Amino acid sequence: MSVLDAIQEIAIDPARLPAALAALPTGDPCLDPVGLRAEAGAAMQGVLSHSDAITLRHFADGQQPWLVIRTGIDLGSLPETPTDFPPLRHNAWWPLAWATVGLMSLAGARLVSYQSENNGAAFVNLVAQSAGVAGAGLAERSTKSMRGHTDGVSLPFPTEFAAGGEEQSPAPDLLVLVGLRNPSGTMTRLAPVSSALDRLTDDQYQAMQEPWFNIAPQRTFVNGRPRVGAPLLSCGEPRHGVSMRFSHSSVTVSDEAPPVACEALEAFAAALLGLYTNVVVGPGDICMIHNRQVIHGRAAPGPGVGGVTRWLLRTYGWMSDTTGSHRHGDPAHLHL
Repeated sequence: MSVLDAIQEIAIDPARLPAALAALPTGDPCLDPVGLRAEAGAAMQGVLSHSDAITLRHFADGQQPWLVIRTGIDLGSLPETPTDFPPLRHNAWWPLAWATVGLMSLAGARLVSYQSENNGAAFVNLVAQSAGVAGAGLAERSTKSMRGHTDGVSLPFPTEFAAGGEEQSPAPDLLVLVGLRNPSGTMTRLAPVSSALDRLTDDQYQAMQEPWFNIAPQRTFVNGRPRVGAPLLSCGEPRHGVSMRFSHSSVTVSDEAPPVACEALEAFAAALLGLYTNVVVGPGDICMIHNRQVIHGRAAPGPGVGGVTRWLLRTYGWMSDTTGSHRHGDPAHLHL
């Protein structure tokens, strides 16, 4: 059975939803998502059938690279789509965000954010941005297609962080996309790392594990540090073993690397082109993705800003055995 054969969706039974919504926390989910994760998880436990719970456990155990949960939560009172990253203080999206925190908890994950990205916001908006706020270049990119990458691409693998000497915390274990609006059905594109690696020769596979690559930080990480002379692939990570960091635009081969390193990077990028699965994250949907096991991108959302244009939320998660740098006095979800 292939990786994709095991992928499933969960569609929550509408009859189970009201009781769960009534039991969810009611405050701003950006303030204390970790402190209330158990409460949110207990509320969402009641919406899962026995088979749903098994599907979620399979995802948590890495048997599925991503999982889409169709909640059916009513989003009829949303305001207009914002035009920048910071979350809106508006309770129309809070129940879906708390449902996300709860389902992440049931999957053995806790929400995390990074001080250097979007001021550490627990949830951020993925929207077409205004040129007046973001600048013309970023605004234009926000309406175009996005090539595949992993998030926090220059951050360490968990094993690198555990070995010491790392100032920044590990890259996210989970990338979580939460659908608020998607009127044109813009596709999120997902490709399993394992399927792309299967297309490489043994020498190319080994080259990906060698310190022959330079990795620039993700644009949204302010003052992010490049990773110089580093591997792209780690085969000894907790829980999933194989982990990848990759970006078409941020990864280059170092000057000291042998030709096989360039061949490996080109072969991996070429393999991805035929592996993407298109997933629509619609209103009320939660898409949980194993960040270092899946390369993700998106189709072009198209022109238009604000109004009722596409609006997703994004958050990150770490599985229970991942740790990072936490500064005393900061909220529990916020890390270096």
